[in-house]
Amino acid sequence: MKQNYLGAYGRLLRYVGAIKAEAAVKAAISLGVNASYVFQAVVMARAVSLVFNGARVSAITPLVVTALAAVLARGALTRALEVWTKIMAARVKTKIRLLVFDKILRLGPSFVYNKRSGQLQSLVLDGIESLEPFLVNYIPHIVSVALTGLAIGIYLCNLDWLTGAVVISAMLLCVTVPYFTVPLVAKSIVHYWTSYARLNAQYVDALQGMTTLKAFNAGKIKGAELAADALDFYQKQIRNTTFSLIDSGLMNILMSVASLVTAALAAYRTELGIIPVAAVSVFLFLSIECARPMADLNMYWHTSFLGLSVATGIFEIIDMEINIKEKDVPDAESLDGDAPDISLQNVSFAYRKETGDALHNVSFDIPAGKTIAVTGRSGSGKSTLVNLLLRFYDTDSGAVLINGVNIRDYSLSYLQSKIAVVFQETYLFGTTVFDNIRMARPGATEEEVINAAKAANAHEFIAALPNGYDTILSERGAALSGGERQRISIARAVLKDAPILLLDEATSSVDTRNETLIQDALKALTKNRTTLIIAHRLSTIQHADTIFVLEKGSIAERGAHDELLAKNGVYAALMKAQTEEAV
Repeated sequence: MKQNYLGAYGRLLRYVGAIKAEAAVKAAISLGVNASYVFQAVVMARAVSLVFNGARVSAITPLVVTALAAVLARGALTRALEVWTKIMAARVKTKIRLLVFDKILRLGPSFVYNKRSGQLQSLVLDGIESLEPFLVNYIPHIVSVALTGLAIGIYLCNLDWLTGAVVISAMLLCVTVPYFTVPLVAKSIVHYWTSYARLNAQYVDALQGMTTLKAFNAGKIKGAELAADALDFYQKQIRNTTFSLIDSGLMNILMSVASLVTAALAAYRTELGIIPVAAVSVFLFLSIECARPMADLNMYWHTSFLGLSVATGIFEIIDMEINIKEKDVPDAESLDGDAPDISLQNVSFAYRKETGDALHNVSFDIPAGKTIAVTGRSGSGKSTLVNLLLRFYDTDSGAVLINGVNIRDYSLSYLQSKIAVVFQETYLFGTTVFDNIRMARPGATEEEVINAAKAANAHEFIAALPNGYDTILSERGAALSGGERQRISIARAVLKDAPILLLDEATSSVDTRNETLIQDALKALTKNRTTLIIAHRLSTIQHADTIFVLEKGSIAERGAHDELLAKNGVYAALMKAQTEEAV
């Protein structure tokens, strides 16, 4: 275990390398601070020696003034060190966060679907914060401590080689011993972080599910779960603190014993006449200055313990293999121009082997500029088609072709830039309505955004909001109705102006009035685009050029609306059931 965690810490050093200039500046400033302490100690040792020798005040005063100057210089250096530490911390944590977030984006929805958002949030936000003590404080400080210790050791060895060797040995022990305590604390730290991440995930779940908790009067049950998780976190925290204090206590004892042995040895060697009496004060003062940076180093090491488990979690994500891979030289031009044709050829796909195929041997074509619809019972594999076309997943067998080119040959960003999607559940971000629409095309002008909203029948209700397009939405757009959220989603699709349009249950959760408004917007949107409509509500797909009916992942029927009704098969049964429900 020790080897694994120290290995993770070793890998983190490359991120210090990414800001090596900043790290070098901090190490230099830290070295200056340590040098001011050492210089002050040497000056004060000289002053004490003069006092013992009966020197006049006039002889001591310049030394006191010099020591005061060292104190003032240290104050300025300490302030610069604190400012630079914040700058360095912000830069290195930003680099790591961007790296992890970029990897999560490249892993795609298939990765996020299997994770609790609260746990990922803990890792990317709080977890990376816990790397700061190691990367920003411990690593630069160990450089300054090593140089300071080497200088002090050489100086003391010139006065007395044995006492100097003891000081150097004690400093080496203080640096190396903490690494041997890793097995003692590693397991405790992992349990602490896991408990914290679970508590955070539970809390996020409770906030996001507040409406459901209140509606089912389940608040007390969730509260009890949170209380149990909070208690578990408390126990792990106490256990972790106990191990940390044991380790810290051992280090403090080691430093105290080292200082005591140094002072005793210096006194004994002085009695033997090996060390001049005037040099004793130098040993006493400098032994303290050896212990002080070691105490700081010990503190930084212990505050970096939490990074033990976080580092492994980060590298698990960074090392995770990306299933959706691109060619070395992907196609980034074959979809330019008019609406393309789409062809599925014997496509089979399973999310997990043990659950069976979501799609099995599915084949159909969507001619360029045409609209086809796919329907079927829940769980028949309809939405899987959208996931495959967007390359959130790749087929297990068979191929998806667009304009005759396998979508695996396209650049992923290029492919997705040519597809506009309206999902059943519209996700709106906690920013303005304007920015939520413009995310489809960040360079769009204000006029283009407004025209897109008008085309989506969304302009009227947006203009009526307190600040119009500048209204900041609540999380997930909870203050808007389902139909209003869908119309913003359609405005995004209009603004994107992509040649391929995917509509995934776009009207399944809205009322009749909103459905009419949305249908009007969608009819205009589908013109001159190759469109795939996924729908459970059959009234929304009757105008499609061809309708495919999925049953247990396979195509059971295909044809126009009237043709499918005449067959009196699966489609007719679905239509009959929905008609009876509406009565």
